[in-house]
Amino acid sequence: MASFEEALAAIDEYRVTLLDAQHNENQAKAWEFFSARGGMSAFATPLTNVHATGIGLRIRDGSLIENDFVIKVFVFDKQDLGNKTPAITGTDFHGVGIDVEYLPIQVALAKKKAKALASTTPGQHQQQQRPVVPGIQISPLGVPYFGTLGCIVRRNSEFFALSNNHILASLNRLPIGTQIVQPSGNAPNNVFATLIDFEPLRFTIPGSAAPRNRMDAAIASISDPNSVQLGVVFGLGRFTPQLVAPRPGMNVVKSGRTTGVTKGRIKAIGVQGITVNYGSLQNPIISVFDNCTLISNTTNTPFALPGDSGAIIFEQSSARPLGLLFAGDGTTTNANDLASICTRFNAIPA
Repeated sequence: MASFEEALAAIDEYRVTLLDAQHNENQAKAWEFFSARGGMSAFATPLTNVHATGIGLRIRDGSLIENDFVIKVFVFDKQDLGNKTPAITGTDFHGVGIDVEYLPIQVALAKKKAKALASTTPGQHQQQQRPVVPGIQISPLGVPYFGTLGCIVRRNSEFFALSNNHILASLNRLPIGTQIVQPSGNAPNNVFATLIDFEPLRFTIPGSAAPRNRMDAAIASISDPNSVQLGVVFGLGRFTPQLVAPRPGMNVVKSGRTTGVTKGRIKAIGVQGITVNYGSLQNPIISVFDNCTLISNTTNTPFALPGDSGAIIFEQSSARPLGLLFAGDGTTTNANDLASICTRFNAIPA
């Protein structure tokens, strides 16, 4: 049983060893087609099935084991990695356990216009709220999809709405100056912010090296500070506007447009290589992300579903923010590191 510090010290060397082993194998193609369940198949070798690594708690019989920190190895398909490279696929690496876990391609959690799903406070997260408060539905003016307002951030005396690039900027497509509405639609009187900056998303071209992303994030300038409520999240109440670092085993909570207030638990942090499909099975738009936090459901209710993209993840005990939700598969939810996002936009939670 390894400590968090021991796992943290081992992960970088493990990744180098893994990369060397993958390069030494016959890599005809890392992937050829999507399977019907949204995963990837037709791997040339077992190690090409490995797509992401991080630090987390061991899972045994579906439960997280307290204080047993391991190297998490995530695979696209449920298949044996083989035993040709025991340093990579064995039970431990330099005394730190190796936990192989199935993780299919993740899906961006924007929601296309459709019948509203039930919320923990039924329907309220999708309705118009004044003043505008984080945890509710937002959308660019006139587009056929929506997501969640994560939080209000500030830079000096300016205030901004924070959500995902794929919500506020539609995968780099929308121009700076696009108006953002709450809850959605074409009504100009529902405009409360204007897109001002986003981190460009970089996409994978089959057959070439995948560019890496560290965040799916954008901000919109709030036209009237009196139109928003600071320090409060819809359904959660007041939060502490001080960042906290994610840690495996941490209990977390979020408030989102579709599922409302839900609770989960962090199962891995610092995960590199998360594959996200922003398109469809027929027309995939693939991005690869590093430095992700992975959250598992703690109840039979999914932690997040389409429409919850953009929600902020909070530590449950302290109500301090730590991540920005952007993708998932119904069982696992992915968040970007909020500290990195705040640094990118030179802003802090308000």
